Amino acid sequence: MADTITHIVLFKYRADITWSDFEKHFESFMALKTTSLNPKTGKPLIKSLKAGKNRSWEPFNKGFTHGFVLEFENQDDLDYYLTKEPVHIAFSKSAGPLIEDSCVIDIKDGVLFGPPAKRPLGEGEYQGSCHCGGINWTAKLSTAEHVLCHCSTCQKLGGGPYSCNQIIPKDDLKIVSGTPNVYTYTGASGKSVRCYFCGTCTSHIYHHQDVMPDKIIVRTLLLDGGPQMPATGEIFGEGRLSWVRELQDTLK
Repeated sequence: MADTITHIVLFKYRADITWSDFEKHFESFMALKTTSLNPKTGKPLIKSLKAGKNRSWEPFNKGFTHGFVLEFENQDDLDYYLTKEPVHIAFSKSAGPLIEDSCVIDIKDGVLFGPPAKRPLGEGEYQGSCHCGGINWTAKLSTAEHVLCHCSTCQKLGGGPYSCNQIIPKDDLKIVSGTPNVYTYTGASGKSVRCYFCGTCTSHIYHHQDVMPDKIIVRTLLLDGGPQMPATGEIFGEGRLSWVRELQDTLK
């Protein structure tokens, strides 16, 4: 029981939901108890599943009308259920149009303090964090590598000879916790660039340029495993400090 996770889901359904849609949705949710399976053991991922309509007379329901309480053997089983289990993923997609709002919390019995569970990472996805830990994010990279930028702005903002970056689709970066501050400046293109950074420790997370609205420039050295990634390219080479290439030999 020590590792058991209780997964609590509250729903507020859309006002225009039909009874037949609700009944089908409810039956599909309850069926997950037997149809959502562990790929290694073939056994159900859900240890227990309870559901029902709110019947409390206290005025604290925040508009949520129905609750579902699921128990999982451990965090790994819950993570697989949420991110990879095909029956649950299909159910979630079909349920989306029926739900106006939802609330989800996960608890481990008796654990009152400590950090939350980390969201499992997908293929090519990396966890990032600022120096103080106040902001956490994930970024998806097609290749684990750095592109060095020698522009004067990166040198000024970072206080170093270059920054380590990669251009990725805007939607491939997700802020998991915390809220970045924003500093806006005019880039070499003449258009605005927004620099997102931690307001406490000033770690720079990513830049978003008006000149390429669907892309962002993520700071790859702040990602887990970043120090082990190779540098495979560079930009603004004209701004490269003269001693950068010779630095390793000079300091031997």
